[in-house]
Amino acid sequence: IIRDYQKEAASALAGDGMPGTGYGVIVLPCGAGKTIVGMTVMSLLKTNTLILTTNVAAVHQWIEELLDKTDLNEDQIAEYTGDKKSLAPVTVATYQILTWRKSRESEFPHFSIFRDRNWGLVIYDEVHLLPAPVFRVTAEVQALRRLGLTATLVREDGAEDAVFSLVGPKRYDVPWKELEGQGWI
Repeated sequence: IIRDYQKEAASALAGDGMPGTGYGVIVLPCGAGKTIVGMTVMSLLKTNTLILTTNVAAVHQWIEELLDKTDLNEDQIAEYTGDKKSLAPVTVATYQILTWRKSRESEFPHFSIFRDRNWGLVIYDEVHLLPAPVFRVTAEVQALRRLGLTATLVREDGAEDAVFSLVGPKRYDVPWKELEGQGWI
């Protein structure tokens, strides 16, 4: 069951298809269901989706949630990590695999695979990490729509505004006190 605030967050990003919608950042506290919001946006947009996560465990969590809570089957979801390298209409990968290269001067061997594919949506999980030099290159993946998910936009280097320039404006934010008061977290 999708909670009202999750529906509102997804609608705030997906909009009505008008110019100026379809990209931006959703900020929800830990445990508030950011993955559900991401899946709801996917359901609204019905397009090829690349989901970028921070580690292989998160890749597996996304895949498990997609299989459990959507009508997608295993053939429609792919994992692209150091262990497995496949593509599907919904592909879940790590930031690290896209930005891996043999040396500083080398090309990114995996990145071109993602840059050349027609993604309708890219979901940046833990989007507050995106301004880091090692992850910033992933913002070059072309997509019609971009969704950043995070519990906090706070960065030690003060580069919070870079998230908005890379992904889009903050579209939805609910303070944890509000969700706690409603009994959700």
